[in-house]
Amino acid sequence: MEQSIRISSTGKLRSNKHQTKKNTAITISKAYYLNNYSLLLFFNNGEQKIIDFLPVFSKYAQGAFSKYKELNLFKKLIVANGNIYWGKNEDLIFPISFLYNLPHTRKIKEEILYVI
Repeated sequence: MEQSIRISSTGKLRSNKHQTKKNTAITISKAYYLNNYSLLLFFNNGEQKIIDFLPVFSKYAQGAFSKYKELNLFKKLIVANGNIYWGKNEDLIFPISFLYNLPHTRKIKEEILYVI
């Protein structure tokens, strides 16, 4: 017995574009100094977070890198290649996944303000 396949002219082509997601790397697109050691970070996935870097610097910036705890040097942050760092030679840099998943950060929700 021969099997045959019929294709309906009204059938739809299906794709799995909604099922598969590309694993795009999270990067930092912008950073703004707010006050003290707080920065507002903008990530490429649309999220924004306020991070207080004082506890991070106190724990991880040791030795020669502790100079970036001085507020005037802290303010000289650089955003490049999807990351944030301090120093001309990327002296002090943190993994983006570490910054993105830091506890005690404040997410900024987009709010719409209507003025009439």
